[in-house]
Amino acid sequence: MKHLISAKFADTLARDLESAILERRYKPHEKLPPERELAVKLGVSRATLREAVGKLVERGLLLRRHGAGTFVCEQIDDRMSDPWSDMLRRHPLMQGDLLEFREMLEARMAELAAIRANDDDRTALTHTFAAVARAYEAPDRRAQVNADIAFHRTIAEATHNPVFSYLNASLTKLLHEHIQISISDLPHDSEASRTLTVQHQALFDAILTQDPVRARRAAITHIGFVKLRLNKGLHSRDQTQAKNK
Repeated sequence: MKHLISAKFADTLARDLESAILERRYKPHEKLPPERELAVKLGVSRATLREAVGKLVERGLLLRRHGAGTFVCEQIDDRMSDPWSDMLRRHPLMQGDLLEFREMLEARMAELAAIRANDDDRTALTHTFAAVARAYEAPDRRAQVNADIAFHRTIAEATHNPVFSYLNASLTKLLHEHIQISISDLPHDSEASRTLTVQHQALFDAILTQDPVRARRAAITHIGFVKLRLNKGLHSRDQTQAKNK
């Protein structure tokens, strides 16, 4: 009986640690606190912590380095994207379907973030939104894409639901190329670029003012515009490829 109770505690702790990793409270490459310190912080025995960590090591979320400690694995995002990548290999024309799903995901994430965001989340959102605003004022495409992804990831983390963090991270990573396509012909001083900035501002304001209805509406408007930009970008790319044949 004692063993069963201990195993149950370890399973619960493993789930809690997994949530912390997926929500980026422990980031890729980051070293976990020393076992004794972490056990005290979490209010568990070192044996329970060791068992929980072992479960996450087996699942590829954590890595033990002899003499150095336990680290969050570096390739979590790559591992997350595998199911989506396999799906795209089998259904290469389903980018539009994925964006349709992303629209539903982003809308619900915005709602929950508006309801659940705490002070730390609002601080993180403020930083990532400022980075997006700066990026869209300059011509660096890579900076725009990275800032955009970081902003939406922060919204996912503010839901405090690791499933949303997981889905958003994996799906956004897979659509990274398509995000680049959607802004490939977007001058930083264009009307479309200003529209994206306004949409990000509306989403940011709605979450910070704890207005889930407005946050959902802002997310749907934003992803709808992104879909239009992506379709335009894909059409332009296809025309260019056809001319070069």
